[in-house]
Amino acid sequence: MITIWPVETTNFRAFGWVQDPSNLRSLCNVTAIFDENSPMHKKLVQTILPQLVEERDGRDDLIQALQARPLRIPYSKLVGTAFKPRKDSRCNGIVQATVKGQIRPFIGEWQADNFVRWAYAFHFIQYNYEDDTFTITEEGRELVEAWEGNDALSPKEISILTKAILAYPPAVRILTLLAKEDAHLTKFELGKQLGFIGENGFTSLPQSVLLRSLAITEDPTECSKMKADWEGSSDKYARMIAKWLSKLGLVEMVSKTFDVSIQGKINQVTIGQAYQITTKGYMALNHIQGKSSYKKLGKNICFEMLATKAGDREYLRSRRAYLLKFLSEAKSTITLEELVNKINASGISCEGSSIEDDINGLINIGLQITKEQSGYCLQDCLSDFIIPTARLEGRSELEYKKEEVRHQLTHLSHEYLGLLDLAYDSKQNRLFELKTMQLLTEECDFEGLHLGGSRKPDGIAYSESYGIIIDTKAYSGGYSLPISQADEMERYIGENQTRDPKVNPNEWWKNFSDTTQEFYFMFVAGHFKGKYQDQIERISCNKSVKGAAVSIEQLLLTVNAYKAGKLDHEGIKKALFESV
Repeated sequence: MITIWPVETTNFRAFGWVQDPSNLRSLCNVTAIFDENSPMHKKLVQTILPQLVEERDGRDDLIQALQARPLRIPYSKLVGTAFKPRKDSRCNGIVQATVKGQIRPFIGEWQADNFVRWAYAFHFIQYNYEDDTFTITEEGRELVEAWEGNDALSPKEISILTKAILAYPPAVRILTLLAKEDAHLTKFELGKQLGFIGENGFTSLPQSVLLRSLAITEDPTECSKMKADWEGSSDKYARMIAKWLSKLGLVEMVSKTFDVSIQGKINQVTIGQAYQITTKGYMALNHIQGKSSYKKLGKNICFEMLATKAGDREYLRSRRAYLLKFLSEAKSTITLEELVNKINASGISCEGSSIEDDINGLINIGLQITKEQSGYCLQDCLSDFIIPTARLEGRSELEYKKEEVRHQLTHLSHEYLGLLDLAYDSKQNRLFELKTMQLLTEECDFEGLHLGGSRKPDGIAYSESYGIIIDTKAYSGGYSLPISQADEMERYIGENQTRDPKVNPNEWWKNFSDTTQEFYFMFVAGHFKGKYQDQIERISCNKSVKGAAVSIEQLLLTVNAYKAGKLDHEGIKKALFESV
């Protein structure tokens, strides 16, 4: 049952997705905080907190929170607060004190928050909306009681942890993807199929673009950094879930090597974070699906896991929560039209195309929803969760824009709607660069590379007849194209024209085809403002090269037209550069 509850809280917690912790013993210890009879709880009160937390940082308040009965521990007491600079951090949270850090005898508030999320995702603790506290569940108490006094996990603990992870839908999604034709998938191949694709908060780095970047990078240190640091949020979730599954013996990590062709030359690139399912993993899937003699497992869902980023987060969570409610309450199947009408009648405006994408997203988080002639059917039994209606908010202008573009993307995957989010998020500028290059190379059949770095444009693309020098800009309020950035593009055009290694030793222009003779330049952003067109004209005049400032919406619609067969590469050239 899914409960609608007019909760008054103004807290906006991030639950359901975890990026950081992987130590299962520490997870058990964190769960034990909430059992007043556990050795860990008593140790915290008697020794750990008195030793690690100073009086000025609320030591007495933390101990008092643990001694309260019934035991309902506030989020703020569990996680604590951050210190600046971080090197001077002191312990001021219960979970911080419970888990040992790699350097210090405690962890920071970010790691503590992730352990709380993890325990909640596995249904070992439950959240109380009315007072922002947590209490232990029956499953959590069972896990705590299974401890045998050792750091090594007991067989009973492993069994309980395995059952918990199989009730966590994203873990089921990872297992299911790996089980398809005995797949061998990297974190990027998993991440691109995990979560609500095309949305900020569920981003995946385009592996094909990364592989080409790795193939042209000669510095091993830089390659290692790219492999470790370049990832989207869904890639991080996939990597972390796969790590949990591997520790429970359900998957194993096996590196994967790719042959990458750069201008006819084959380069081998290896991704270390790749995974395969084990025999135990296949047996676990049988358990999840109720095959053989197994009883089918239910799945734990929470309101917060249905969207993660700010902006339209509460609207999207509410829309998807109501969608799940009506799917779960349907006696058999329910049509798309019925779902849209029911959601609209609940005070949440939506369109059929959005609900179709939401259903695909629910499948991508690990739920089993089938489409039949008579409509949709939810095959899973879901645990009860709360829809806090007091949080319901309207849609932002960006969400309306995405809806408008969604209707027009008739031939292009809706995953690229995420570019509309990325274009306005300066913190994800690199991912915006990579996804833009993916759009041009994978969907528009251009050859090309993401370049980036010092004294290089963000990327290049080229067809048989012309090449494009590309600069992408992610700015929250649109891009005005200042003179300094226009001058930088002018330098790139000049370097490509002279091709003198003395001017720029990295010779980035060599990544164009030797046969490419005609060139253009292109800035890509969410939208442009100010006198940007004056700068475009100045560059064109100075370098005798045509260029354009292209909004991401315009680029998406252009690529959609190409995939629909309405434009070829020459048509794209005319649409972007010669009609200005």
